[in-house]
Formats: sequence, C-alpha cells, structure tokens
Amino acid sequence: MEATMINRKAPIPVSDGDSYSQPSPQPHVYPGMNRVPSSAFEHYLGLYQQALYPVWPVVKIDTLLNRLRDSTDIEAYALAAAVSAVTIAQLKPASHEALGRFGGDDGAFMAAESSRARHEMDYLEHPSISVLLSSFFLHVSYANRGHIRKGAMLLREAITFAQMLSLDKAIHYANLPKLEAQRHLRTIWLLFVTERGHTTRFDFPRILQLDPDLPELEVDENPPILFAFISLSKLFQSFANAMDGDGSSQTHEYFASMHARLRGVQQASWNSTDLQRADFLLTQQWMRIVLWKTSMYYINLLPNAADEGLSLSFPDRIARNVVENIDTFPRSVIEAHGLGMEMKLFEVAMSLADILLCLPSTFQGKQLMNVGPRDVLNRLSEFLTCFRGGGDNIKLQILHDKMQEISSSIARQPRLLEDEREQQEVDCLDWT
Repeated sequence: MEATMINRKAPIPVSDGDSYSQPSPQPHVYPGMNRVPSSAFEHYLGLYQQALYPVWPVVKIDTLLNRLRDSTDIEAYALAAAVSAVTIAQLKPASHEALGRFGGDDGAFMAAESSRARHEMDYLEHPSISVLLSSFFLHVSYANRGHIRKGAMLLREAITFAQMLSLDKAIHYANLPKLEAQRHLRTIWLLFVTERGHTTRFDFPRILQLDPDLPELEVDENPPILFAFISLSKLFQSFANAMDGDGSSQTHEYFASMHARLRGVQQASWNSTDLQRADFLLTQQWMRIVLWKTSMYYINLLPNAADEGLSLSFPDRIARNVVENIDTFPRSVIEAHGLGMEMKLFEVAMSLADILLCLPSTFQGKQLMNVGPRDVLNRLSEFLTCFRGGGDNIKLQILHDKMQEISSSIARQPRLLEDEREQQEVDCLDWT
C-alpha cells in the first residue's frame, strides 16, 4: 500500500512548459492539433501579452508560440487554447478584435478545444507546469462564464498539480536555474492569490499552504510588471494572516492591528500599469471590508470608533475610496479583471446598503453633505449595472431592492418625526 502512495519528499519530475525539449525519437502525432490555426493563436496570445501578462506573468508567449510549431506538443496546444479562452473571457474583445472563426463564440470554442486536447493526452497522469497552467486558465475562463463549480474544481486541480510537483516546498527550488525558479515561484504565488480570493468570495475551503522558507520573488526579469505582482502577493499574504489569525485573541486591538497591516501594504508604483494599479487598490478596499465584516462576529463596533476599521460607518469610507478609484481608471481597465472584480465591487456596495438599511442613524446628517452615502451607493449601482455590458442580474436585483427599501425608509422618516412631535405635545398637555 505504501509503495503506491506519492512521496512528497521525492517530487514528480517537472516537465516545464517554459523549457522546450526535443521530441522523443518516436513522437505521438495528434491529428486534431490543427483545428486552431496558428494565426488565431498568435492573435489571442498577442492580446494576452499586451493586456493580461501584467496580471498573470506566468506564460512566456514567445516560447509558447515556438512550441506550437511542434505538432507533437499537445501540452503547448492545450495551454495556448486555454490562454486564448481566458483572454476572450476577460477582455471581451470588440468585434474588430475577435476573429469570430469558430461559430461566433471563440472563447467557448477555445475552452472546449483545450479540454479536448487535455483529455486526449490523459493529462491527469502527466503533471507538468503546462498542464497546471492550462487548468488555471480554464478555471478563470469558466468562472467568468458563470460556471463557478467547474471553475472551482479546475482551480483545485491546478493546486493539486502544483503540490504534486512540490512548487509549494522550498526544496523544489534548491537546484533550479534562477529564471526557471522565479517562474515557478510566480506560478505558486498566483495560485495562492487566486485561491484566497476565490474561496473567500464563495466560502470554499482552502488547501494550499506555502512553505514559509520559499525563496523570495524577484523582479530582475521584468521590473515594471513584477514589482506590481509582488506587491499584490504581499497584500494577499497580509490578508491571509489577518483572516486566519495568528493565535492571539480576536479583540479590538487584534482587528485594529490587522486593519493597520492591510493599510500598510503599499503598492509598487514603479512603472506599474493602470491594470495593475486598479487591481491592487480595489482589491485592498475589498479586503478591508471583508475583515470589517468578520470582526462583527467577535467585537462590538461603534458609530464613532477611534479606528475607522472598527466603526459602524466603515463601509461608507471604503465605498468612497472605491468610487474614487472607479472614476479614476477607464472602465475597460476595471472590467478586464472580470468576475472577480465584479464580485468585489458588489461586496462593497452590499455592505454599504446593509448598514444604511439596518442602522440609518449611523449616517444622520451625512446625507446633507455634498456627496452623501446614498449618492455613493447610487454611483456603485450605476457602475455595476453596466459592468461588461450588463452586470449580474440576480445580485443587481438584490442591490436595487435594498436601495428601494432605503429610499422608502427615508421617505417615512418625516412622518415618523411629525408623529413623534405630536405625541410629545399630547404627553405635555395638562389633563387635570
């Protein structure tokens, strides 16, 4: 029995998708690999390199295109199709950018083609960096299309491949060339960031734990892009520490320190792109609201707490920060982050709506400001209504119902105040 178990101390040999090797003397030819012409891959992989590589800096497009020239490299074919699928799902290219060669839905075709190729090569029995990455990109593609459970399984699959290859263990990196080691590190950190975000939003369990002795991420290969990626990784590491706890009691002091830690993670602005800046800033605000909601289960929050993160009005502050950011960046930049960003914005909007609905007294007088909490909520609602051509209808309906109830509640307040004054006058009458 023991002989059949995977020995984590003796990792599975890595077939590195970034390292091209000569085909075996008797290569297996896959006749279906020409279903996607090279021009289609060049087009969509070029869009990925231009727009999405700063977010997911794990695929070297020039190397992948070279590998596609080998008709036996089905791993490369599956990965290229998966990257193409996610590029279409994230960017929703305009009609002049989409090739429209595959029945009108290039994204669905590319995802299906990647899945077909993976099964043809029996991918579950052949863990490699390329197979791992095709699982990851298919996760993003399917999640963006609303297939949340399928996306979750693909993410779990990618993480399991990483664990089989020992990417989560420091020993894996001991004898790797520097550039290869850094690419593997970026891959495992990308999985860490993605799993933390996905499981937090959908309340799924997490399975990835990183060795605290992993080598440091470095920026030598591409400083402008990698500075921002490292900053985002550190932000998620701080978020994980805040949410998982450090063994100390979850008191006011604990949550104040966790809020300070999240606030203290600074974005590396050194030549980072709008896509990276928007991702960092909006994700940071979402993390702070998630931490605030968690703290409500452990401590009493006050209307005017000294630390804003412990205040009942905190969602208003976060929502204002978010609105400032969505008004700073082009809509296309924010929408390029897909479903994950949409759900983060919904969480902020719902939190503000809930506190306005449940504790309206917290904001008495603030609506008289030039921009009050309801104005902020309206702006978030407007943005989400048009997100990527039409937002999540179910969540939008819930949000709009809450906003309608808030408006109705405010409309009733003058009548309630008048009734209260009349009752006070009656109470003051001398009936003797």
